[in-house]
Amino acid sequence: MAKSDTRKRLLQAGIRVFMRKGYEGGGITTILSEAGMPKGSFYNLFPSKEEFACATLDAYIETFAQLRADTLLDSAMIPRMRLMSWLNGHREYIERDPEATGCLAGIIGQTSSVNSEKIRQKLLSFFSCWERDLINVFNDAQHAQTLSPVMSPESAAKLLIHSYEGVMVRIRIEGSTNPYDFLTQTLPDILFAEPATGCDFKPC
Repeated sequence: MAKSDTRKRLLQAGIRVFMRKGYEGGGITTILSEAGMPKGSFYNLFPSKEEFACATLDAYIETFAQLRADTLLDSAMIPRMRLMSWLNGHREYIERDPEATGCLAGIIGQTSSVNSEKIRQKLLSFFSCWERDLINVFNDAQHAQTLSPVMSPESAAKLLIHSYEGVMVRIRIEGSTNPYDFLTQTLPDILFAEPATGCDFKPC
């Protein structure tokens, strides 16, 4: 197996294991078992679990790169539709792979892994990039006078991220996507000044 294929296989296994068991519960032996790979294949590519966790976060982010490009970064759509399409895309991801319920950055960030400065910086970069994308969406909404007058682009982005992360926790606890549906049905009306017309977003 090519080295790049081995790396990809290990990272995908790492995402699944960390999502299910968290950083501390996801031991290297468990990850190797999930990937069906021998022990030597791990240490040939990653010098430590810390390095592996950072690479796993990068791979997780890449999973959503196309969705990000097609929604948040698509300035041809009005801001509300960009956000709704992004939320809808994440819901489809959850439905397609129930084991993927949650946010990997949030799951790893709630463990002692944040005592690692390298992992902490990777997480900060993850959230900063996400917040920057959302601020751009809400900046466009503000210029179009469709952002809620009680919101700034920065506060709207923070509110969405905090709400999303909380909802991911509730979904894992309840074993239901109802909290996500509540988010998608209520938050856009809080963030934007008026409902979009011709919206094809359909909460389940």
